[in-house]
Amino acid sequence: MTTKDKFLTLVSKEETKTVARAKSRLAYKNYSKISNLIAFEVLERLDELGWTQKQLAEKMNVYPQQVNKWVKGNENFTIATLAHLEEVLQTKLIEVPSRSQVMIKETVKLPKTTLDYITPVSAQRITPPITMRTVV
Repeated sequence: MTTKDKFLTLVSKEETKTVARAKSRLAYKNYSKISNLIAFEVLERLDELGWTQKQLAEKMNVYPQQVNKWVKGNENFTIATLAHLEEVLQTKLIEVPSRSQVMIKETVKLPKTTLDYITPVSAQRITPPITMRTVV
């Protein structure tokens, strides 16, 4: 048996999904970032309140394993879960700006400064002075 044959007997015949999983992780990078931020906020609030994960689970009427999933930062939270967490922890975990807040940001105008009235030298038209003589 050649070295190549020995190697092929060791290698699994099933196709691995490692590359697909890596691409999936890259696609959900933003989701993962937000989930980790929420997990961090939950842990910080638990420390402030002096609660354990088990106590939070009791107050939320869920199993402690579920709270453990939340604080690991890989959980896909539902809006209902986030709202319930905010209520129990008495803190904001996620905030959606209201339409009026967005409109105010769009309509704010800054006053003109003196710099707005200055024309750059490169934009000015520079012409040499012309002297005209009349011949009689």
